Amino acid sequence: MTILRKKAALASAAAIVLFALAGCSSSPAPAEGGDDAAAGGSVEGKEICYITAANSHPYVTPANEGAQAAADAAGVELTIVSEEFAPQTGAEQLDSCVARGVDGILLWPLDDNSYLPGLMKAQQASIPVVAIDTTTGDESMKLIASFVGADKYDQGKISFEQLDAAMGGEGGVVILAGQAGNGTEIARTGGFMDALEASSSKLEVLSKVNADFDQQKALVASRDLLTKFGDQIKGVYAEDDTMAKGFAQALEESGLDINPFVVGINGEKGAFESIKAGTQYSTIIQPPFRNGELAIETLIAVMKGETVAEMVPLENTVVDASNVDSLEPAM
Repeated sequence: MTILRKKAALASAAAIVLFALAGCSSSPAPAEGGDDAAAGGSVEGKEICYITAANSHPYVTPANEGAQAAADAAGVELTIVSEEFAPQTGAEQLDSCVARGVDGILLWPLDDNSYLPGLMKAQQASIPVVAIDTTTGDESMKLIASFVGADKYDQGKISFEQLDAAMGGEGGVVILAGQAGNGTEIARTGGFMDALEASSSKLEVLSKVNADFDQQKALVASRDLLTKFGDQIKGVYAEDDTMAKGFAQALEESGLDINPFVVGINGEKGAFESIKAGTQYSTIIQPPFRNGELAIETLIAVMKGETVAEMVPLENTVVDASNVDSLEPAM
């Protein structure tokens, strides 16, 4: 086993534990003063604090819009604050939301360790918390009523299967990964590497680089990868479609006469167009608007004292040349 595969195996093990603990979490009690809600009545007029990953991002922005739509439909006041992909900022915002005595908190975690103190304070204040899109550390997940989002580990496995089939089970692959230490990055990398390790495939991971789910960073990283490996690159695993765009731009600039198979995740409109053009092999639809909408609906259910699942998943739908004309982009 290569060093890269050993690291990925450890990362995926962490992701598995994280999801397992999410399934064992206990739901915090409804917020104080919410007798009507606890009885299953209306939550109209109550306040939810939503700590989101960013204000502007291809996936996060429509998720925020879905959360706002669900809050409006329920008559709930939604206050949105943005971490701008800085978990320490999010931890401070979580403390602030608890101190204000809101009725519920929707949290977009960005790492494993930053949110535990704030979550403990939320539990002490009887403020229920739901996590959206990304899980956090195992101790923190014990304090979160439910996680609403896609199974990112499974997305990694599916991405390996897509790339392995496209490449005929052999050839060099580069991985454009998200932010190091981010739960999504850990799960998507781990799912891919574990599936590769468990298979008889002869795919070889040439390099894994963290491009932080950012197109510009993926462009810069891909330039380096193309310079170093050139026509050895037969496949690309981009952990989101935004980074796949960065690779495509770098490849066009390079002038290299190669056409590697590229798989991405999120189901962006640009990915659909690339699949139709033959420059991207597949993507996985992960609907952001529904993610935000469902997260608020789940939190409201918790605020009403209803029993909710510890994990509320989004369906992973693969898009490739066989069905791209019959499906709609997620964003």
